[in-house]
Amino acid sequence: MLWELLISFAVFLILGVPVAFAMGLSALTALLLTGQVSLMLIPQRLVVAMDSFSLMAVPLFILAGHLMNTGGITVRIIRFSEVLVGHIRGGLSHVNVLASMIFSGVSGSSTADAAGIGAVLIPSMVKKGYDEDWAVCITAASSTIGPIIPPSILMVIYGSMTRLSIGKLFLSGLIPGFLVGLSLMVMGYLLAVLRKQPSQARCSMGEAWRAFKDAFLPILAPLIILVGITGGIFTATEAGVIASIYALFLGFLYTEITLANLGKTLLTAAYNTTVILLIIACASSFGWILAREQFPVLLVNLLTSLSGDPTVALILVIILMLIVGLFIEGLAALMIFVPVLVPVAQTFGFDPIFFALIMVVCIQIGAVTPPVGMLLFVSCSAGGVPLKRVGNLIWFFILGLLGVLALVVIFPALATYLPGLI
Repeated sequence: MLWELLISFAVFLILGVPVAFAMGLSALTALLLTGQVSLMLIPQRLVVAMDSFSLMAVPLFILAGHLMNTGGITVRIIRFSEVLVGHIRGGLSHVNVLASMIFSGVSGSSTADAAGIGAVLIPSMVKKGYDEDWAVCITAASSTIGPIIPPSILMVIYGSMTRLSIGKLFLSGLIPGFLVGLSLMVMGYLLAVLRKQPSQARCSMGEAWRAFKDAFLPILAPLIILVGITGGIFTATEAGVIASIYALFLGFLYTEITLANLGKTLLTAAYNTTVILLIIACASSFGWILAREQFPVLLVNLLTSLSGDPTVALILVIILMLIVGLFIEGLAALMIFVPVLVPVAQTFGFDPIFFALIMVVCIQIGAVTPPVGMLLFVSCSAGGVPLKRVGNLIWFFILGLLGVLALVVIFPALATYLPGLI
């Protein structure tokens, strides 16, 4: 049944079938060709995949991200970021990164980050003389921080699949997330020097104070969520409720959210939630067949035959996930490979929190890597820039992301120190 599953999955992808449907159809095809398991497996796994309290956090954080975009919160975060780092050479590039870091502390979604910040900053960067490829690529690259800095939708899904503490998973991304932001700022500064981008004037103290007052309540949201989850005050799902209510409150406070645009925001959030949950549901039967056919055991045996060194095995896993990211959307890759690779991590004795962080970072790098590069498509759409104008500059920023990934591999404590405190 394994080969029927993998071959049919590859055929559906080549035919251009969306990944979610390709997983579901390949599982159905494998069951039909072999006749070893009842077709009732498909609907049964669809229901089981959705029957998770932790997954309730996913639509709530998606809704929070969209409410932030509609409620004027994103604009205030961008303005505050501009006060802090806008005067550095390549200023709006750094603003983009810092705004993503703050935004990710509420939404946990890279696509919401790219859409919200990209819609404001990409046209602004182009208007102020930044090249279109630079504006799009830094937006896409900085959006990868969304699922790394807590809260994180991918971490919620990973935790629901592996029964790991979501609070610890959140904390594992805090230091690496800040390192990703720092590395992208360094890359942005180098690019500003290479392209001779002038510096902006430093804001006055009065402007800085006004920007801080406007952004204070939005900046407070990530702190409330992180302290609440790690302190055991509320669960990740309850944090999603609090984030949504807080974003809605701020939207009404700033008079940016009205009954008219609230309905559209809810529909957009519902659509994006449906896409994610469809992938999770369709991946369930696909993953069940992989587990039944002992595919994780085969992969462990393959890796141990190549090398018994855990470091070599980890590098091979990272290479595998980076290659997968070239062709498969990140969430689908997570759903397929987490059940397969977690036994590998256990065999080689990797810390489960550390391994989870490695998986999420690899998936986020894949989200900006051509030819799929979902965040590139979202950023181009948000900024109104044709994809053909982006070129190969994204690889410059991917280099910075890979540098952080290498640091975490060399120094696992970057991912495990904070979770070890709780």
